[in-house]
Amino acid sequence: MENARLIKALEKQGFYLEFPDYDAKEELIIDILKSKNPRIISSLPLFFSENFDYHKIISNINSTEKKEIDKAILIAHRIYSSKKIENTLNIIIKENNIKEKFSKQEFNYYSDLFNESLLNKEKESEKNIEKQAELRLNAGINKDMQVLFSPAKIRIMRKIFNHEKITNTELKYYYKSISNINKASLNPSLQNYLRIIERTKKIR
Repeated sequence: MENARLIKALEKQGFYLEFPDYDAKEELIIDILKSKNPRIISSLPLFFSENFDYHKIISNINSTEKKEIDKAILIAHRIYSSKKIENTLNIIIKENNIKEKFSKQEFNYYSDLFNESLLNKEKESEKNIEKQAELRLNAGINKDMQVLFSPAKIRIMRKIFNHEKITNTELKYYYKSISNINKASLNPSLQNYLRIIERTKKIR
């Protein structure tokens, strides 16, 4: 598996690696258990709210890993109960006689990370909504810009907007062919004049 620190550093530079997704939740849970990383293992309650094949998982893990998942199932059951999250863990616990013990500190640790993960997921969802709204807004702006500007002019303005370096030739072209149009578009008197024309046209 690629170094996590390396992957994170690449992503900060906008370079993303493509990894295959999991075909089944059981496979994901098994990999979490086999990571032997306590923080990663504490993510297990995030994946227990929907049905999963407990027997398929325990048939692919060792006795130590089984203790970890049993403990996580009992902790998740308590977290879900406190938050009124629907689940079928009670059936799994009864059918398999799961009785693994855990301390108050362990429960608090799992619970805190569970709440933190839900909050992060909610924030990410809000970011996606904002991003979609921004894309829709940009689509409208791009449509209007295409009426006023040629593709070459739009390309230069986009580079300036994104703080990208432009050549001296592009800079000269900007002042010669783009700047005057921008200034005219920003003129409040012109904007009011055009609004009156648009309103008058609709009345007639």
